[in-house]
Amino acid sequence: MNSKQALMSAFEKMENDRKSLLNRLTEFPDKILSKKPNTDQWSVAEVVMHLVVAETGALNYMQKKLEFGGHQKSGFDAAIKQRMLNFLISLPIKFKAPKIIELKEIEDISFPEASQKWEAVRLELYKEYDKLDSDTVGHELFKHPAMGKMNLVQGVKFMHQHMNRHILQIDRVIQKVK
Repeated sequence: MNSKQALMSAFEKMENDRKSLLNRLTEFPDKILSKKPNTDQWSVAEVVMHLVVAETGALNYMQKKLEFGGHQKSGFDAAIKQRMLNFLISLPIKFKAPKIIELKEIEDISFPEASQKWEAVRLELYKEYDKLDSDTVGHELFKHPAMGKMNLVQGVKFMHQHMNRHILQIDRVIQKVK
């Protein structure tokens, strides 16, 4: 499997999990999905918006690098970063979102609005990934706010694991607010 095929396969798996989550959440009214368990915790809609903000940041970084250049093939250190990130995110430890992807001024967002935004950013990611050639996929076109640059396959694998971590959070939020 070449890099482009690996990217599209990783993206498809991540997208299938997103669709499965959204399908599962259709059984709940928007009132539940937009309700915070308490004042210092996110609602399901806000968790989804956090994912939208993170994925939009990844999309914007990639587009900027593709437009202005200056990207190079990822090295061995990128693979180590991705493994370390995936290990850290698998731990049952709560991490504070990096400042760059914290929710700003997004209060009272409805779940349908958040899901629509998530659909839109995923469509844009797909379009951008689909245009790339296999060589470019291996370039450092994903940047994690704390760990730095990686190639797109590594980036999508991280975003998938990041989403799965937040799916567990969504399940906890639903249990608390229903």
